[in-house]
This record gives sequence, structure tokens and C-alpha cells, in this order.
Amino acid sequence: MLTWTQLRHPSSGFIHSLTASNRYQIEKLRPTFKPALKTHQSSSVVVAPDKRQPKTGTARTPRLNSEDLLILILVYFGIYPTQHLLGLLLAG
Repeated sequence: MLTWTQLRHPSSGFIHSLTASNRYQIEKLRPTFKPALKTHQSSSVVVAPDKRQPKTGTARTPRLNSEDLLILILVYFGIYPTQHLLGLLLAG
């Protein structure tokens, strides 16, 4: 699994091709991401509770820490436009 600890070393020039951001931009973003993630997680509410829905807080705990989740999001947004463009070009 690819993690932030592997990507943050200067010898890994791989980060820019995955995220379209350099290491310094990600380092600048990291301190603000963790509090924003906590705020988002604490504010998520169920709109229409259903008997079949699990109670809040009983779901599986995430395996990614906040740094790795940030990398996952940046990689996803770095690759998504390419997939969209391929769909436009190849779907006919």
C-alpha cells in the first residue's frame, strides 16, 4: 500500500505525477486537513434513520490515517479528469 511516509522523501519524485502537487504544497495542506476531517466526521448525521441502518459510530473503523486519506483524495482528483477525458474520447 502506498503511504505518505513513503512518498514524502525527496528521492520519491513520484508524488507530483500522482497528485499534480509537489511535496511542499501537500505539507502545507496537511495541518488544515486533519481538523477539517474531524469536523466532517462529527457533523455527519443520518437524515432518515432506518431500522436496518447501523447506529452512529458502529460502522467499521477506517484503516487509513488522516495523512494517507489526504493522499488518497489527492491521487483520486489527480486521476479523475483523465478518466473523464478518456470517456469523452472513447465512448463515442
